[in-house]
Amino acid sequence: MNKIIPTYTIEQLNRCDENITMNVDIRRLEIHAKNIDGVHFPHRHNFYNLIFVTHGRGTHDIDFRRFEVVPNQLFFMNDGQIHEWDLSDDIMGYTLFFKKEFYNVAEPIFSIPNLPFFNNSANEAQMVVFEPTEAKVIENFFEDILNEFDKKNTHHEAIIKTLLKIILIRSLRAYQPNFSGSGSNLNISKVRVFEELIEKNYRKLKAVKDYADLMYMTANYLNAVCNKTVGKTAGEMIRDRVLLEAKRLLIHSSMSVCEMGYFLGYDDCSYFIRMFKKDTGATPEQFRMKNKESR
Repeated sequence: MNKIIPTYTIEQLNRCDENITMNVDIRRLEIHAKNIDGVHFPHRHNFYNLIFVTHGRGTHDIDFRRFEVVPNQLFFMNDGQIHEWDLSDDIMGYTLFFKKEFYNVAEPIFSIPNLPFFNNSANEAQMVVFEPTEAKVIENFFEDILNEFDKKNTHHEAIIKTLLKIILIRSLRAYQPNFSGSGSNLNISKVRVFEELIEKNYRKLKAVKDYADLMYMTANYLNAVCNKTVGKTAGEMIRDRVLLEAKRLLIHSSMSVCEMGYFLGYDDCSYFIRMFKKDTGATPEQFRMKNKESR
């Protein structure tokens, strides 16, 4: 078990020269799955990832949730999430990598913070299964992106961005009827901003007031917005993010419990252990041993 969980960049996956920067990459899933020697599983990325399955089966684990892999399925992965998979030999499809700055759209409703499958505090579904007719349409878009990426003709990146946007909008159409989030668009937008702030600061900021100050609102108001929109208080959302990282480290790293507590911003190791046990019902070591036995 590694001391830390490896994070891969698009450039590392392509074994690029250190002076090369890549904002987007696409490859056939069957080729990618068989040619990732040297990539340690589980791992995380510093980019966004779409995985579209056209044929084959298997399992895909994303942050302690196991999904059955089936045809016509599209997975949406955030930067920073930890995943691993077990795919059948006949797997086919596409995997698309892109950095956040690559996907920039004028309409806020289609921006990454407002796409529920990328930011799903209220809904843990990170995939959608398309009806066969729609799946064929999505497959054609991925094939067009692959052709543009391979040929690299004039304005190919602009075309790829447009096709990516269409895929995400069509995914939104299929996904929204099953999305359990609620609340106004304004409140959802505020929650997304809050989530982004948590992602950047959860190791050093633990108090709701700290985040409310950054958002120019009161702690009570932030709590009310979160409760109405995702059914959790702001404090619960902060603790959930800290606990998620603690669980990741317990399962996928060799850090000691106290090292982990300090890494996550707790000066008192015993307090970190009490906090973890209160929320999970097990001490960090108990959680680690239980999950080791089940893997």
